[in-house]
Amino acid sequence: MKYRIVEQTRPGGMLAQVYREVLVPAFPPEELESEESLAETLETGLGSLLVAVDDTGRPAAAAFGHWWEASRVQMLANLAVKPGTRGHGLGGRLLRDAVDAWRERYDPCLIVAEIESPDARMVHEDYGDPRRRLGFYESAGARVLDLPYFQPGIGGASRRVQGMLLLVIHADPTFTPERLDRLSGKLLRAFITEYLAAAEGEPANDWDAKALFRAFDREGGIPMGRWGTRP
Repeated sequence: MKYRIVEQTRPGGMLAQVYREVLVPAFPPEELESEESLAETLETGLGSLLVAVDDTGRPAAAAFGHWWEASRVQMLANLAVKPGTRGHGLGGRLLRDAVDAWRERYDPCLIVAEIESPDARMVHEDYGDPRRRLGFYESAGARVLDLPYFQPGIGGASRRVQGMLLLVIHADPTFTPERLDRLSGKLLRAFITEYLAAAEGEPANDWDAKALFRAFDREGGIPMGRWGTRP
């Protein structure tokens, strides 16, 4: 089976089919925004949906990205491959195409992604093996940030997802000025402030948020590397 990758930057099109057939089966409900929310992101010009379609025109894999304009950070919000097509390099191809498209279009400071930590207290094995998922991203060059990270709650702080990792897929060298294994905390602070406010609807000032923001102020920047070698 041959696949071609197409990009959609406006609502409609393949979004509904991709959402139902590719994204919903791959993510726990608390980790996936609604179809309406993804459509709104596309409508504002801040979203990008890349879809791998087969010879019949059906979606086999998809990547959805959100551009955070104020902080100039591109987030890979979701990447999923249908079970029957996994293990053939389609996910890696889709990730490479997405990163290339976003770097050319936005010239981002960062491209990041968030995934479940393999040692999280709650692991949703019905949605895939978190160790294999982490291995996929690390084999593509992603680095894990040493942070007490949680996914902002979709619809409010009470819906946060704990036990998550924030990965760096691409970093502009400007933000790793001293060491390539450290990232500027100032940039991350700007991004997470923007992300939290948009997801939860209000500024975050609770214990978990404060712990995360304290980590941004670490002297020398935020360490990043392979998950098993973090401090």
